[in-house]
Amino acid sequence: MGPESLLRLLQRRGAAGESRYLTPAALAEWPEARDAALQEWRPFLAAAEQLPGGAALGQSDTGLALFRDSSGRGLAIIPPFPITDNLIGPGPLPSWDTRPLAQLLATDYIVGVILLRLGRYLTAVFEGTHPAVSKTDARYVKGKHHAGGTSQLRFQRIREGQARKLYDETCRAAQGRFAPYADRLDYLLLGGDKQTLNAFAKVCPLVRQYRAQGKLLNRRLNIRDPKHAALEPVAELLRQSRVWPVG
Repeated sequence: MGPESLLRLLQRRGAAGESRYLTPAALAEWPEARDAALQEWRPFLAAAEQLPGGAALGQSDTGLALFRDSSGRGLAIIPPFPITDNLIGPGPLPSWDTRPLAQLLATDYIVGVILLRLGRYLTAVFEGTHPAVSKTDARYVKGKHHAGGTSQLRFQRIREGQARKLYDETCRAAQGRFAPYADRLDYLLLGGDKQTLNAFAKVCPLVRQYRAQGKLLNRRLNIRDPKHAALEPVAELLRQSRVWPVG
């Protein structure tokens, strides 16, 4: 859900209630946490986890924003970028405390993006929702081969070699585009085919570097064709949150 729609939804549903913001580190420690205020939210989160896709809530690497009213109804939200402070709303409020979430959604992060599928890639740096630099290109990779025997093995070796050249070229292109922002890049996001991205991440030093720095986010941008025209939908996807209505 985009930031404007999300904030309108919170405003519309908001009632006297409480809010809770959890950093990724606090969320990871929650099952063992002894903080009574934190444990008191556990039934609310458990209800959200039972909803379709709710298992992602406990695995979020950007933390959680939770809002509930006196009847236990509310919203569980995975924000697009990490929450940096653990906050509990100061008791009953005229409405939910959406200010920390609104501030996060309005922040113009500098984000590196790599979109990849076999045959084409796009790499870009976004300043907020503006693509400051980008590069897209194509490299041929053979499709699937259904014959067996030595023909299949030879085809597979050729295909793997072509894919590796694509990965190396994509990694070099990303390094070139990211270099002027090396000290300012907040996060890296990947998008495209899951298997292709997993193979790429294993061989690209740049991805390993940002993972080690804690800047590689787990979510994947749902872009099927990494062409120049994808820049506009990527700009929208960057600030989208995942939302679960509870009750």
